[in-house]
Amino acid sequence: MRVKVLLELIGCEIELIHFSMLSEEVAYNQYDLVTIAHGVPIATAQSLVKEFHQDKVVLLAPKAEYGEQLNAFSELNNLVPNAIVIYPFFANKEISTLLESVLDLGSDNILLLPTVLLVDHDPERLAKIEKSLIGAHITTITADSLHSAALKIKQQEVDILLSDFSLLDGTGLEVFSNLKLIQPQCRCLLFTSKPNQVSMIEAIRGGVEDVLVKPINENVLLQSLHKLWQTELLKRHNNELVERLQDTVDALIEKDSLLRVIYKHTPDAIMLFERDGSVIEANDACSKLFKMQLKDFQGRSLFEMLGESSSKSIKTKIATLNQNRQFSCDLSLPQKEGGKIPLVGSFNEIDHHGEIALAVIFKNVTHLKEKEDLLLEAKDTLEQEVRARTSQLEHAKNVAEAANHSKSEFLANMSHELRTPMHSILSFSRFGLDKLTSGDFAKEKLQKYLSRIERSGERLLSLLNNLLDLSKLDVGKFPFNPRPHNLSNIIKTSIDDVSGTALEKDIEILFYPQKTPVIAQCDEEQINQLLRNILGNALKFSEPQSSIEVTLINQDDQAIINVVDSGIGIPEDELEHVFAKFVQSSKTNHGAGGTGLGLALCREFVSLHQGTISAHSNKQDGTTIRIALPLNISIPEMQNK
Repeated sequence: MRVKVLLELIGCEIELIHFSMLSEEVAYNQYDLVTIAHGVPIATAQSLVKEFHQDKVVLLAPKAEYGEQLNAFSELNNLVPNAIVIYPFFANKEISTLLESVLDLGSDNILLLPTVLLVDHDPERLAKIEKSLIGAHITTITADSLHSAALKIKQQEVDILLSDFSLLDGTGLEVFSNLKLIQPQCRCLLFTSKPNQVSMIEAIRGGVEDVLVKPINENVLLQSLHKLWQTELLKRHNNELVERLQDTVDALIEKDSLLRVIYKHTPDAIMLFERDGSVIEANDACSKLFKMQLKDFQGRSLFEMLGESSSKSIKTKIATLNQNRQFSCDLSLPQKEGGKIPLVGSFNEIDHHGEIALAVIFKNVTHLKEKEDLLLEAKDTLEQEVRARTSQLEHAKNVAEAANHSKSEFLANMSHELRTPMHSILSFSRFGLDKLTSGDFAKEKLQKYLSRIERSGERLLSLLNNLLDLSKLDVGKFPFNPRPHNLSNIIKTSIDDVSGTALEKDIEILFYPQKTPVIAQCDEEQINQLLRNILGNALKFSEPQSSIEVTLINQDDQAIINVVDSGIGIPEDELEHVFAKFVQSSKTNHGAGGTGLGLALCREFVSLHQGTISAHSNKQDGTTIRIALPLNISIPEMQNK
């Protein structure tokens, strides 16, 4: 660290790198000097030396009492024989001089020469010495008396005074005394022909550096000036270093004080500990987190305080530290009253008085864990909602696809149903016209043709009426006029309306009403059409010479009508779907014709009466259609609707 500070004091930018952190990515060409401390492995040192010239390598030697380290350092020194070696007993001045020489920082100082004030009352000697000084590129100011010198020192800065001891109007000591009052940093050399007459004690007290004997030897003079000036330069440089060092120390003390304040009062718990877990130091926040006095941390182990699981995680991380020498991990702090405080620890390896230690900052993440739990809960809820919504969308998609499929089937069936009676009408119309054109007026044939035309027209009209009724129901414009009616009478009328078809197929329709009349509030025409549709379906899909039973009872203020046939029946999984628009049973949609609108209309009529309609498979063959109609319905609600 001493070498690092001294390098910084002379203006260098320093980067301190642990040897384990060196990698191929380090740009060595950006450095002017490498300093290798003792203890660095030889293999690492070899790779460094390859990147630097030997005169740009500085080695830091260990203390003499470290025998093993000295042996290792000897091997390192043999690896770089021309490197500069700095020993622990070197003074700061010596180290700075070596570093400046290695970095070529002394060139400016070598060219820096003093300004000399030369004072002598002998003109010949004055001119001779002046010539010698100027020849050495030294700036020289001359004076021939005490008075003349006093004027000169007021006009110009002087580094060194070179004066004859005896002047006509005074002495060289007087000149020096006057000079120091104005320029206290100056130095002085005196020359005399009678050195014994010069009071050396007085001269030393006055600050004179040396006394030369006349006649003046040029070489001796220049050597004395050079020695004096180098001493002055070293003094000035040393003073500058001291000032800069003091500034650095003051800054370090200020930073240390600031860091101490931050360390002590920061809300985050900070702890220093050794690799074995022994606590070195902890701050106030750490005391609050662990609920311990600061003095109680001494002698305690961090691993014991955190528990087995967290300690195991930290030890594993320490054993596998990466090049960054830092890591983070999740921890938990057990509480005496039960439970644990979740923590996140940020660890850094540090140098603590020459020993490897670790610093950790603990973050209490209880509130983050709570938020995380809430987010996980919200995530689960959202996933459930997404699944439910997805299921709804899939169901809606299936319903839409089914409706589209039913519509396609309906259009196909409708086309067939409309085409069949229309084709019959056109065909028998042509037959009749052909007969009349040919003069064949046979009554029986014409009657047959007209009868076929009439039945086909009625069938076509029925289809169109169903479509029109369904359209009106969809837009809510179907006429609805409920009145009290005897349901037995309406059922009998419906049976009479389909009796012709029953007679053709030799099917008997049996009606079993209860003894007491069942009076219900209903629209007679709608109930009649409802029953005709249901009876028509029963007749269509029943075998000849079979029977259809119709029952009527009053149950819980509801009229229950059952139409039971012994036809081909409806599959169990289709009993509910046959009431949908454009849908027919898989047993009836091939060969029997129809549009799938009859039962859909029936359901709409029953819905207007606030009742229900359902299909049920009989134990043997056939189907039962059950209609439940309330005896009294809410007229205002129906009108609002």
